Amino acid sequence: MNTGFETGASELFETTFTALHAQAPLKTWSLIVTVFGDIAPAKEDQIDSQLLAALTAPFGVKPEALRVALHRLRKDGWLEAVKTGRRSAYHLSKTGQALTQSAYERIYRAAQTGPGADWQIELFEDAAAAGRARTALIGANILVSPAPATGAPLALAARDVPDWMRTALVSPEAQADFAGYVRALEGLAPALATATLSQEARVALRFLVLHHWRRIILRQPEAPELLLGEDWPGHRARQLTLKVFQDLPRAKLSDLAAQTAA
Repeated sequence: MNTGFETGASELFETTFTALHAQAPLKTWSLIVTVFGDIAPAKEDQIDSQLLAALTAPFGVKPEALRVALHRLRKDGWLEAVKTGRRSAYHLSKTGQALTQSAYERIYRAAQTGPGADWQIELFEDAAAAGRARTALIGANILVSPAPATGAPLALAARDVPDWMRTALVSPEAQADFAGYVRALEGLAPALATATLSQEARVALRFLVLHHWRRIILRQPEAPELLLGEDWPGHRARQLTLKVFQDLPRAKLSDLAAQTAA
């Protein structure tokens, strides 16, 4: 059956895929999580196996790799399966839905600007003893938190945080990740303004950008971007990502399912 998604792998997709794939190889199970998080975040949203195969085909995902990834996600408690006729359909489990919702704001929120005066750095002699170890961001005893201070012997308002400490919030590896990502999107974003793309190609490009953005941003500590300021590389990365999302709006699951069934 012709799914209508064979044209998803456009030239623009291939160029961007090559640039981003050089940073980190794609993992099929993680791509599936990206797809569900974007178009099927609610437990009642179902994606059948045929549609999943069509949506992941532009990424080079083979049927066997898809089956293995789906089995892993079910085993790990991310997805649940239901029978729809002769095929299986999948939806997020309660756990998968909760994890998706917890990451939503970090992935999709607008770029933040301003001095970050409502945040601060706290320094503890023993963060674990103070019950704050889970939020440690720099070393074991330096934390980022909302004001006012809660028992820290020393606290610095965001406007007073030295540059070296801001830099320490983003690792050299993250700096390199963001730099490569920005380079790829600086080529993609203007091309989208003039490119003639099928709906299938637009869907594939959105998933591609979203997947790599999700991988990078969720690996960063949950330091508020207001504290980091507009000079950190993630700020430009978020601006470009939001521009791509604007040019490639989220597809409706019902429309994609209808295309596959046609």
